[in-house]
Amino acid sequence: MQEHYNTKGKHITEKERYLIEKWKKEGKSNREIARLLGKNHQTINNEIKRGLIDLSFHGGTKEYSAQKAQNDYNHLRLAVGRTDTWTVEKENVIREKIMDKYSPEMISQLPDMPSFTTIYTWIYKGWIAGISRKHLIYPRKTKPIKSNEKRPPRKTNALSIEQRPQEINERKEIGHFEIDLVILNKKRGQQLLTLTDRKTRYEIIRLIPDKTAQSVNTALTSIQQDYLIRSLTADNGSEFLRLDEAITCPIYYAHPFSSYERGSNENANRLIRRWFPKGTTTVTPNEVTAVEQWINRYPRKLFNYVCPYDLPEVANLLL
Repeated sequence: MQEHYNTKGKHITEKERYLIEKWKKEGKSNREIARLLGKNHQTINNEIKRGLIDLSFHGGTKEYSAQKAQNDYNHLRLAVGRTDTWTVEKENVIREKIMDKYSPEMISQLPDMPSFTTIYTWIYKGWIAGISRKHLIYPRKTKPIKSNEKRPPRKTNALSIEQRPQEINERKEIGHFEIDLVILNKKRGQQLLTLTDRKTRYEIIRLIPDKTAQSVNTALTSIQQDYLIRSLTADNGSEFLRLDEAITCPIYYAHPFSSYERGSNENANRLIRRWFPKGTTTVTPNEVTAVEQWINRYPRKLFNYVCPYDLPEVANLLL
């Protein structure tokens, strides 16, 4: 009977190569080895042919060498991916944009640039001088939701996000902001208050002296004099439990431990972290303004690579 194997993970690992070498010395057949590894027997046949070494000059025969097979595999992997599109000019542009905190996906939208997967490949292979994995934006990971149970907001009699009108949920209108704090470091002192418009992703950032509710309200009072704020969506941090003292618009509180309910704001915070990583000790208002402008001029795939600042609706946010 024909056996069927899943092709997922079909590449043979270094550990498996040493097992193949051991089992061949024990006299096992290729089909038997294939069953032990969960591979197709033809995969094992091809692997052994590629890894043969000639020992006839020592009076022996041809034998499979795991070390030779692994060295050949590593060499062939270097050739994976397109190489014909690489040029010095493209390397220089990619290096400049990576150092300017652009992601490979944004760089790929520039004229005469390869796809973002190709840019990642070039960086991983060391083809972009001076750029390595450490210069890339940290990978995005999704965290599983531990429980489907929705805990009520921390503040008594507060509006839950479940009560937020559908037009806000569907992002049909400007002026509905998500609000959060970006903690610069664990010590007491300066923090960043961030507001993200749900429709346009326009970002407002203010440097505040600490993470108290009073500092948040003082900054928010100033912000609402310059921007149209129709509603706020906040988490349950103690710094946001007195927002109704500074602003009269509806305030909706997300469920505890549900940061995904303020996804636009969380994504904007990740952009801020490109410039102010965790542990930053000193930030000036001018630096904050520069980062705010950078974010609002950063092209967004969501808007067909138009930046929030160039969206026509943004003009209506300013009072």
